[in-house]
Amino acid sequence: MISLLKDLVSKVPYPIGKILTKIPFNYRLGNLYTVLKNEIEESEKWSEDQRLTYIISQLSNIKETAQGKFSFYSKIYAEYGVTDLLIKDLSDWQKLPVIEKEMLRGALKSFSGSQKINTGGTTGEPFAFFVDRQAWVREWAHMHYIWEKKGYNYLMPKITLRGRNLGRNIYRFNPVHNEFIFNTYIDFSKRKYALKFKDLVLSKKIQFVHGYPSAIYNFFIEIEQGLDKGEIEEIKKTIRVCLLGSEFPLEYMTSYLREKWELDYISWYGHSEMCVLAYDIDRNNTYVPFLTYGYAEVSNHELIGTSYHNTDMPLIRYRTGDLVDATMREDLLHSFTVTKGRSGDFIEDRHGKKIPLTGLIFGRHHIAFEFYDFVQIEQTRAGEATILVTNKSGKSFGRIDEYFDLGNVDIDFSFKELKAPILSNSGKFKLKI
Repeated sequence: MISLLKDLVSKVPYPIGKILTKIPFNYRLGNLYTVLKNEIEESEKWSEDQRLTYIISQLSNIKETAQGKFSFYSKIYAEYGVTDLLIKDLSDWQKLPVIEKEMLRGALKSFSGSQKINTGGTTGEPFAFFVDRQAWVREWAHMHYIWEKKGYNYLMPKITLRGRNLGRNIYRFNPVHNEFIFNTYIDFSKRKYALKFKDLVLSKKIQFVHGYPSAIYNFFIEIEQGLDKGEIEEIKKTIRVCLLGSEFPLEYMTSYLREKWELDYISWYGHSEMCVLAYDIDRNNTYVPFLTYGYAEVSNHELIGTSYHNTDMPLIRYRTGDLVDATMREDLLHSFTVTKGRSGDFIEDRHGKKIPLTGLIFGRHHIAFEFYDFVQIEQTRAGEATILVTNKSGKSFGRIDEYFDLGNVDIDFSFKELKAPILSNSGKFKLKI
């Protein structure tokens, strides 16, 4: 019902939508939004003892809830002999087993919740899971807190580049988040489209651009090709900040945005499973996790997360698949730097336009994520690509193409089923082959 209402609101005409954007988020999402915003702000002033007390309380509660409510956890904790374990400090917590995505995928039927999400995960391993009713309240309270560090508030319109399939539309206004969602499958190096972008930016005085780093980088390169120097200077006087999420912002991308467009930016680390959320205020690949969002820890350089608020499908000591270097303060993870994570790979359509894979594969939340163990993509020539799916179960799921939303992309796709994913020489999983 909530998704249906959001979809209906997103399609209202701009004059009406503009009025709706003025409704405060605490009215839209309830008082919990304000409570969380205050808690986040206060938590940054807490002493180490206060932080530790808060975390232990949250971890203890979610451990007891998970094993009391779900057979998946009661069985695995019995196997490891930790059913009666009381979480009194972090050394107790580390006695719990680390949970693999594949383990949860096979046990999905033992969980239920108000909303089911399909995701490609951080490395191309499809995954379906449930989130609780308050998940989006927590998400937006934390996200707005990050953006506000760069001067944003919800009354400011923004441009969003996330790989949405808008058909022939250049952009669509979404009043839910006061955003103009642009169609990244249109070639904005063509002057008529670049001018549409310029006119919107100047008429609406848009200061913020939000989206995947690879999509924003590619978009601005195309805009540069479609406008003259004077028009570019006009845009530079208005747009000032990029809000970069879902991928690690590669240096060549951020350097271009800084040097050519004089754009500031802030990036954050997060993932669909909502276990860890961290932000990099200093733009130096140093991410500070929110302890009010979830618990982040590092084991053998791998980031491990716990969603201690999601009581519909708790993810406890969950492997994110991202490699990091940790900086500790006392016994707690203070910050981390990403050494291997999600980056902005591209493929090309038949006209040479770069299509960011984060938007194409992960941004569309394909139904295929419920069936296949891995999704990869291979391209040997522009305009043609092969989607490779790994099906370890051996079951037949019918035609692969029926499970993917690949409309509005000028690429001929073929499909191939594998018994095992293609790995690099060092044994690492590769999204793009």
